[in-house]
Amino acid sequence: MSARWAQVRRAAAALTLAACGGPTGDAAPAEAIDQGPSGPDVPAVVDAFEVFDAPCTARDEICNGLDDDCDGLVDDDDPDITRATFDDNRNCGRCGQSCAAPRALRAVCRAAACEVAACEPGFGDYNGDFADGCESDCRISEGGREVCDGSDNDCDGETDEDTDLAGDPENCGACGVACEARANATVTCRASQCGLDGCAAGWVDADGDAANGCEYRCTVRSTDRVREFCNGLDDDCDGLVDEPEDVPAPEEDFCGQNGVCAFECGTDEDCGAPDRRCNEGHVCVPVAGAPPAVACETDADCQALDPGFACVGRTVVDPGGPTTRRQCVERRHDPVCDGAAGFRCVRPPSFREGPEVGRCDGEDNNCNGQIDEDFVDALFLDGARRMEPRTCTVGEGACAQSGRVVCSEDGAETVCNATALPPARPVDDDCNGQDDDCDGHIDEDYQDAWLERPGFRIYAYEASRPGATAVAPGLDLLPDDGREAYIEARACGRAGVLPWANVTHAEAATACAAAGARLCRRDEWASGCGDGRAYPYGPDYDAQACNGGAHDGDPATAGDQDALYPTGRLAGCQSGGGFDFSGNLKEWTDDLVDGLRPVRGGGYESNVPQALTCNALGDLKPADFRSSTLGFRCCQDL
Repeated sequence: MSARWAQVRRAAAALTLAACGGPTGDAAPAEAIDQGPSGPDVPAVVDAFEVFDAPCTARDEICNGLDDDCDGLVDDDDPDITRATFDDNRNCGRCGQSCAAPRALRAVCRAAACEVAACEPGFGDYNGDFADGCESDCRISEGGREVCDGSDNDCDGETDEDTDLAGDPENCGACGVACEARANATVTCRASQCGLDGCAAGWVDADGDAANGCEYRCTVRSTDRVREFCNGLDDDCDGLVDEPEDVPAPEEDFCGQNGVCAFECGTDEDCGAPDRRCNEGHVCVPVAGAPPAVACETDADCQALDPGFACVGRTVVDPGGPTTRRQCVERRHDPVCDGAAGFRCVRPPSFREGPEVGRCDGEDNNCNGQIDEDFVDALFLDGARRMEPRTCTVGEGACAQSGRVVCSEDGAETVCNATALPPARPVDDDCNGQDDDCDGHIDEDYQDAWLERPGFRIYAYEASRPGATAVAPGLDLLPDDGREAYIEARACGRAGVLPWANVTHAEAATACAAAGARLCRRDEWASGCGDGRAYPYGPDYDAQACNGGAHDGDPATAGDQDALYPTGRLAGCQSGGGFDFSGNLKEWTDDLVDGLRPVRGGGYESNVPQALTCNALGDLKPADFRSSTLGFRCCQDL
């Protein structure tokens, strides 16, 4: 059945009952109105329904028992009624709820809730509960701010509720009871009792009496692991200083076991006299022990009485503050706490304090567990690891000998344990790239073989490397490493050695400069070659005079072999004392032609006679060219 049909039925039923003398309104019996259109009374009721079967006209829902907005819901059943009851004093929040409260002169409906707007004189709504209206005749005081005075200042039914009597230092236990200030402390109220909340920096409540505040000047330095440090201070601020039970001992073997730092004794017998005993610190002391209250400044003051004594500081806290006193006590091998000096090892009179400097002898002279520690960098490449001994060399040049750095016999320094060889030669006159006379200079006395010409001189022989021989082109310091690495410090001009081949123009110029010379210009080279002749040996070509391509380098073998000869080997291939200008090696000169360097003289593979003359000009090479048939010789201005 639709809501509209229900409304019509109720209205029709009401009219029917009224006409029949029955009750009207919502009190009509259900059986009179709950019959549907197919019930047995349909003929009598339908006529009444038809009277009111008119269209519903929608309007705002109000509290009147009708479906005003035609949605099938009536009054409080209809959510739309909330708009109508939002500020209706007679229907506030729901139909029939009137805003009336005890002792309220005026009440209003706001946001669907009743509020007291005005109270009868002498009353007020302090708890905000509309149900009890203006419930109190309290008088607001202190501007409505609750203070600790035994009154309900804000009239909320509670007295002094904003004051924490258990924790307010100004009202501790009762209103007006303030916690008094204490020396060097911050006061607080706990459980309604005044006490200390903390001490000022550098002060401690040592006696636990709050009445005298923080009376002990002290700074706490203790930690979770260490209560006291050996420093002459009261680190835990308990009134005691460096008490042994609170001070952690240093690591084991703090005082060492080397030399004079070793235990002096293990039993009384080790002390060797009936009036001496071995104390717990493994030191021999008098049976009577150290005299009490003997003041001292240094260990020497006490050891003048007995070598088993030492001077140790003890700090006590007096009423006037900490006081340190030094007095003689039994010496111990174990570390002792010496007040502000910290832990130290008290040594016998024979001990000398100081670093290892001045004592390099393999001993731990200062008893710190390290041997010659001030010399480890001089003795070892890896310093304190001591795994790689430091090597050393004594002597110069050929006299040099390698060894290892060690301590000197007197222990005063480090020395090299090698001994230099005597000089191989009294003067360094062999061009071998070595310091034969051990004076720090190389080949300084060697005299190259020169061919004198007007205004200059030229090597009489093709240039060779230092240390070259008739079978080796130079000195290889590591001949067995499978790599040719010859000394090339300077050019040498001498006979009977293989000349310097396979060299660039720049390398040749550098080698000449190292010998105090330079590369020859081509006209200087031509002057040394034949002094105007076509060949060094004369005007006509002789295939056997010089080592050219037609010269057989190995007559014992069938055929014509080409090979490089030692300098000056062919006596006939010379001009005024200058050898091998024709053949053997082609030679760089220092001129520049179209960006190229002229090469003169031909080589041991040159088969064209014209290429072997002193005047051949057509052989030009880039400066970085190198060949096994190309060498050089040096010139020097006069």
